[in-house]
Amino acid sequence: MASDEGSQSDAPRRRIGRPLAYPPEEERSMMIRAAYRVLARADSGSVTVSEILTEAQLSTRSFYRHFKSKDQLLLSMFEEESERATAQLTERLASAPDPYTAIGEWIRFYIQLAFEPRRHRRTLVMQTLELHRIAGYAEALARYQELNRAPLIRALEAGAAAGTFRHTRPVTDSTMIQDIVNNVLLRRRDGIEQNDGETVMATIFEFLSRAIGVPHRPDSWNDRT
Repeated sequence: MASDEGSQSDAPRRRIGRPLAYPPEEERSMMIRAAYRVLARADSGSVTVSEILTEAQLSTRSFYRHFKSKDQLLLSMFEEESERATAQLTERLASAPDPYTAIGEWIRFYIQLAFEPRRHRRTLVMQTLELHRIAGYAEALARYQELNRAPLIRALEAGAAAGTFRHTRPVTDSTMIQDIVNNVLLRRRDGIEQNDGETVMATIFEFLSRAIGVPHRPDSWNDRT
């Protein structure tokens, strides 16, 4: 009998409660995708956890398995989107044949965020006040902007070292270039920018070519805008 009791106590206990309907990562991803859709539809830019869960068809218990609050969900959404964009941007510049083309690719990436319809829709969600006012957003934004400037700085430094960019100061110039493209994103969001993407790209690149001291070469980027 003692042997039988020992074998019973050593046996794994049956889990109490209903099994998860989805794997944890899929459940988390469903909530983030639902938050995108709800934010994209929200006129005021403000959403509730209830709205997100209704859209995702998940329970409150599901939500708190992954996030402590709505702010944590939204911040996670912003960070994942930023990580994806940073990886895409870094890959683009790594394959550029020369510094001039690399800078053109960097600018083009952001112009496409403003003018390419699918990317612009996602950019608008990232620009909602609901995201901007949450705790930790400003720090996360600053971190990803710094990461995205890094390949731009390297391209400017390479051009300076090769003697192609005669007037550049890579660190300060990278900040100014980033400010210019960020302003384009804001102007598109607010409906102020009336030019198309090709015109905006041409204007920025012509100005930048003069600023950093390199002959303007529109043929190196114009066919890819």
